[in-house]
Amino acid sequence: MHVISDQLISLIDAVPSWAVYLIAIGVLFLETSVVFVGLVAPSEAILVAAGVLASVGSAHIGILVVGCGLAAMAGDWTGYWVGRSFGPRLGATRLGRRIARRMIRSRAKTPNPSDAIVVVAAARWIGWVRSVIPLVAGARKMPFRRFALASTIGGVSWSATILLVSFAVGETLGADMALIVAVCVGCLSVAFLIFRRWQSGRHTATASS
Repeated sequence: MHVISDQLISLIDAVPSWAVYLIAIGVLFLETSVVFVGLVAPSEAILVAAGVLASVGSAHIGILVVGCGLAAMAGDWTGYWVGRSFGPRLGATRLGRRIARRMIRSRAKTPNPSDAIVVVAAARWIGWVRSVIPLVAGARKMPFRRFALASTIGGVSWSATILLVSFAVGETLGADMALIVAVCVGCLSVAFLIFRRWQSGRHTATASS
């Protein structure tokens, strides 16, 4: 086991810290600014791997937390303005209407906007939903200040939580066990994406028949 751990640490040390920052920050930004990237990118697995690398490698966890939080915010805000400019058709789709109803429910029924903020913030924790929420919010012309507040709360809390937990796991379990955890998370994310595509294909085939 020590031999495996030493080999893993040597391999991790060979990965430059700038590459870890670039990949993690880039994926988080593109996930919500370019919707089709978010539908296929296993961002949770990327964050877990980055947190583990920070615990046993040269990457700094503080830089990752700040950088990934800013990237999540910037990606959401970019997606919002893309939706605001080019997304009326998305807002008119069945998925767009279903998500938008939850976001604007508070505005439609009560002057208190807290429900919409909670929905947008909570959406960051649900894979495919966080990829389309910014576009739908922009297409439905949700007030930007409200959206920015909600996306900041959701994006920063989500990315920081996964990174810090992964960092703690890496320091506690060591490189070998932590890497196994990261690989398992990645495999589960990929398996979920494959299952979702298969299920979507079945629904499409059923509807067409």
